[in-house]
Amino acid sequence: MKVDFHVHLEEGPYSLDWLLKQAESLRPLVENAEVMGSRRWASLLTNGLVERLQQGPYSRDWLELYRLRAKQAGIQQVCVVEHLYRFHEYRSYYEQHMHIGSDRLGAAQRKWLSQVANDSLDSFVVFLQKERLRWAEDGIELRVGIELDYFSGGEETLRHVINQYPWDVCIGAVHFLEGWGYSIQGAQERFGRQELIGLYSLYFDKLEQAIESQLFDVIAHIDGIKAFGMRPDETALLPYYQRVARALGRIGIATELNTGYGLASQFREFSPSYRFLEILFQNGVPITLASSATAPDQVGQQLDEARAQLKRVGYTSFAVFEKRKRSMLALD
Repeated sequence: MKVDFHVHLEEGPYSLDWLLKQAESLRPLVENAEVMGSRRWASLLTNGLVERLQQGPYSRDWLELYRLRAKQAGIQQVCVVEHLYRFHEYRSYYEQHMHIGSDRLGAAQRKWLSQVANDSLDSFVVFLQKERLRWAEDGIELRVGIELDYFSGGEETLRHVINQYPWDVCIGAVHFLEGWGYSIQGAQERFGRQELIGLYSLYFDKLEQAIESQLFDVIAHIDGIKAFGMRPDETALLPYYQRVARALGRIGIATELNTGYGLASQFREFSPSYRFLEILFQNGVPITLASSATAPDQVGQQLDEARAQLKRVGYTSFAVFEKRKRSMLALD
């Protein structure tokens, strides 16, 4: 069975590049009706983009593109998750834990949060619950999850989110270190100012805290910080890999083989790296498969290669989730 257990329907901030990517996602619908390059084609594409923006990401028309892509790729389970920071109900959670002071970093992070916190968590969950049957009729199981940013001291808020909705999977992530969002444009210059081993030590310490909280079913892109800057010699990171893998194995939490970070990273490798994946296998850590797609055409990206990598390491099965219960499927 083919699955993709980490798919997003939208991800800001909103830029010209973002608009172009949305138009690219809509292009197949237009090309079926018009010759590419004609004025009529351009008009239809523009109108489609306007409609996409007006409807927002939680519309059947937009989700339909994901379903069609999954069917084309032979994927039988898709889990749609969104980052908690996208929902205005939890903007205060980020304001409490992010650095949003009057300095340059604070200004960049305040701007980012105002750009991404646009939608309602209730709307997201209600919409996808209604669409499950439509997907099932087409032979695809639609699962619904949430990606939660872990902050020390934020456990009660996350526990409330987890208990409030009937999630299939709750994914924990570390995107912030001491209030700094390392993936935020305008804030990434700090990579060049901080000693790398110290930065990675801080990252893996926070990751261990997230694991020890026992709030999550899966930890996302477990060495994902590498995608946004430099990485020290990987040999120096092996003790951190061992610590994190032992914590996951001891508590019984899964992680993912995330192909999207392979595309983004200058290292051209998935998250985790192959060496990290070997250590996870040695510690009996379950793995699920994830594209981290943010557009329909990215669903399932490089997951065949990811499955082959799991087999090379020694895995014979991978994890999927339903109603927060993990089951294992054979790697065939």
